[in-house]
Amino acid sequence: MKKFFKKIAIVFAVLLSLPILNIQNVQAAEAPDVKASAALAFDEKSGQILYSEHADKKVAIGSITKVLTLYLVTKAIHEKNLKFTDKLKPTAAQAQMTQHDELTNVSLDANKEYTVQQLYDAAWIVSSNSAAMMLGQKVGGTEINFIKLMRKTLKSWGIKDAEIYNVSGLNNSYLYKGMYLGKKDSENKLSANDIAIIAKHILDEYPEILKTTSKSELTFPAGEGTKIYKSLNLLLKGNRDYQEGYEFDGLKTGTTKEAGDSFVGTFPTDNTRIVTIVMNVQGESNDKDKRFRSTQNLAHYVKDNFEYKTVLKKDQTVNVSKKQKYKSYREVKIWMPADFNKDSLVYKKADNALGFNVASGKRQAKLIIENIPGGYIQYPNTKHKIKKIVPKKVHNSFWDNIGNFFKHLF
Repeated sequence: MKKFFKKIAIVFAVLLSLPILNIQNVQAAEAPDVKASAALAFDEKSGQILYSEHADKKVAIGSITKVLTLYLVTKAIHEKNLKFTDKLKPTAAQAQMTQHDELTNVSLDANKEYTVQQLYDAAWIVSSNSAAMMLGQKVGGTEINFIKLMRKTLKSWGIKDAEIYNVSGLNNSYLYKGMYLGKKDSENKLSANDIAIIAKHILDEYPEILKTTSKSELTFPAGEGTKIYKSLNLLLKGNRDYQEGYEFDGLKTGTTKEAGDSFVGTFPTDNTRIVTIVMNVQGESNDKDKRFRSTQNLAHYVKDNFEYKTVLKKDQTVNVSKKQKYKSYREVKIWMPADFNKDSLVYKKADNALGFNVASGKRQAKLIIENIPGGYIQYPNTKHKIKKIVPKKVHNSFWDNIGNFFKHLF
């Protein structure tokens, strides 16, 4: 018996002498209560994923489509192919759609002109479908051309299996001929991973859109005066679901029968920015707050369980391998669970558009962290320039010119 206890003592002594392994836990805490078909939270600057649930599942997106639509409209404005002061008139079909409460909340008059600025704000703030279609038509020449441009843009961003059939995000069954591609009942579909790529592109390239998406109300022409509409984003300051400390300033709601209640949110924090995505949040049909409550739960999960920490200082040596050593250009921060050991991080050369710049003498490189908790969104380099669609000029016929001549005599 004495020999047995002696052996046990030796075993314990050996175990105590062994080095303690630092096993990293990717999931920082119990998952947040999002009740969504798909969800994602990531750091907008670095692309670091902080939460992911069924993020590769393709789902109906509703008016979240407009983030891509308005990216291309904003791009056209930057390229001086469109001005905020330009005036557009809706087609009879586009105006007719605004008379259906189910399809819109902003009424448009087929005999009236609206500025690009007014339509742009209406599409962002209250998700006007016809405003988005008018802008897309102006940029593409036709809505069909613009839909093709949307598809080409997504392919250039590495999104190969997107289902994009129209400009607004409505089910095609609500649209008229010339407003959509695909079958009569087709609906736009993307994954949360795809939406993350779109959101990062627009926030990286055109951050000024937040000046529009952060507005809690829209003032829009109505009759001989104006009408005020409340933003559909209830997380904005002054709106019903606002929470102090979580200063959401965008981005876009999405709602159809198939898409359910979805939302892409974003808020600044710790000198960076978090993007949240919740798709088809489950709950009572008359619960108008469920997507925002789900978003709040996701935002709290990030802030409560991760710390934004410095992992590299400026000019610090970074070892990629025994032969590859670099120096960082700047301080590098990432989100880490409180108990995560930064010394266990492994660096490698980036094979996409993410990462931070380093140098070894004259040799430069871009690095990412190979074992970062959660990984990164799929954000490839854009390899192909998108061929610009130049709207075709409409030439009046001989009889149109005669008619216009007499019309302007009176």
